[in-house]
Amino acid sequence: MDEIVLVDNGSTDDTVTIAKSFGARIYIQEWLGYGPQKNFAASKASHEWILQIDCDERLDEGLRQAVMQLKQTTMSGAYELLRLNNFYGKFIRHGLQFPDKNIRLWNKQDFMWDDKKVHESLTLPKGFKITRLKGFLLHYSYSSIEHHIAKSNRYTTEGAEELYRNGKKIFWWKMWLGPLFTFINAYIIRKGFLDGWHGFVIASMEANITYMKYAKLWELYANKAK
Repeated sequence: MDEIVLVDNGSTDDTVTIAKSFGARIYIQEWLGYGPQKNFAASKASHEWILQIDCDERLDEGLRQAVMQLKQTTMSGAYELLRLNNFYGKFIRHGLQFPDKNIRLWNKQDFMWDDKKVHESLTLPKGFKITRLKGFLLHYSYSSIEHHIAKSNRYTTEGAEELYRNGKKIFWWKMWLGPLFTFINAYIIRKGFLDGWHGFVIASMEANITYMKYAKLWELYANKAK
């Protein structure tokens, strides 16, 4: 029998109430970090196979059918989903946001999430079998530019702290060239221009995120030198 496990770290909307209406088991857990929080959720599941999604993600009909068909077979390895990101009301199919590959269907006996501050990932043995499922995981990333900026501020702080802990050095040319290359890569090389004005705005935001991350890394070193 399938089950729904929800780990909540203090949401103030109707998340818990809605989840309970679907029969979910609810666990309240203070934020442990991206990877550790997911490991905590997996530890509460009764079954070995985990389909992990966030509250701002949905399975489209194609992916839902693929998962249902897979359940009728002998599952092995891990399964990769293609995530389709929605920015400001539009699903983005170019730039740095596509294709967005994520391993989200996996056996908890085989893997755990790492404890990186940002860009957490499953620890996969070398050569492990990965199968991509049809359909898309719909990710409603940012409802507005204001929402994008607010979340980016937190992510860039965490990213800078991660680089600092790993001893990553900062150079003036990286603060200048990094954002420029990010924009060129997102808008031209990865064809973000095909997404219209959304593509231009997102590429500009990505460039600014690169700048903020390196600027915050510089600030960490500058404060250490005082």
